[in-house]
Amino acid sequence: MRARERSPSLAARCLSRRWPLSGGSMLHSTGACSARVVAWQKDFPASTDNSPGKGRFVGSSKIRFRNPMPARLILAALLFTSGISCSQLGMCKVAPKRMVGIFGGMGPEATANLYAEIVRLTPAKEDQDHLPTVIYSRPQVPDRTKCIESGSREIVPYIQEGVRRLERMGASLIAIPCNTVHYYHADMQKAVRVPVLNMITETVDAVEKRHPRCKVVGLLASNGTVRSKLYEKAFEARGIRVVYPDAACQQTCVMNAVYSIKAGGDKRRQADLLARAADDVTRKGAQVIVLGCTEIPLAFDSSRTRLPVVNATEVLALAAIREYQRGAP
Repeated sequence: MRARERSPSLAARCLSRRWPLSGGSMLHSTGACSARVVAWQKDFPASTDNSPGKGRFVGSSKIRFRNPMPARLILAALLFTSGISCSQLGMCKVAPKRMVGIFGGMGPEATANLYAEIVRLTPAKEDQDHLPTVIYSRPQVPDRTKCIESGSREIVPYIQEGVRRLERMGASLIAIPCNTVHYYHADMQKAVRVPVLNMITETVDAVEKRHPRCKVVGLLASNGTVRSKLYEKAFEARGIRVVYPDAACQQTCVMNAVYSIKAGGDKRRQADLLARAADDVTRKGAQVIVLGCTEIPLAFDSSRTRLPVVNATEVLALAAIREYQRGAP
């Protein structure tokens, strides 16, 4: 007996067009109960530009369903795993229209601290007032300082993959709790359409706004951030001079503290080392201390310095809240 005709299902309506999948693949309609997934791998081998034409054909697979109901369910799974939000298909009306993306893992504790700062600083009276947030932690990103010091570009595919993944997951803006990786900010921004917040610029703006009379900043940061002059160039453009701990103090105090924090070392010893570094830049005439490494706030004791302190992690959290609220419906 011939099966009774069914009205077009949601899956059939969805399959009446082509849907882009992750990595450049395409879900292409071949009928109400079938589809073909055409795989196109973009940027192969890894490319530092986001040219849509670069890639290679991987293959295709025909998907056939006995009736539209499995088509609907399997299509939903395909689209979900491919980074297409359910709200695009009208399948879920509660998906957030905007979402903060955090690209972390550099290091993991600093990532957790940024999210904690966003929660702490969001003006919320109940759970529902907080910001929808997605966190992608990728601790396997190569060491930022070593890449900068050696001139290596091996980090670029990792960080571009990270921001692209967050964009596919629905992030409306991306915050990255690592000062040093902002040396590659342009590489990350050109990989996505959504804004990647610039932690360096935001921190310089915060110093200028909070301490308008400041002419000398004492910077506590990683070797990569110091040697790349990320903060120095940005501050000097505003007429503000940057002083650093001397070379021996930078290594024995700042860097030893940073790597000890990453390794889960003794917090009291870390605080002692960072206090010595703060004293060093104070003697050099600093009027404000900038914590320009996301590990440093995890151990720095601001009560041990007489100078005002600007925490770049806190600044980034405030920037993420501001940008989310600016575009909120």
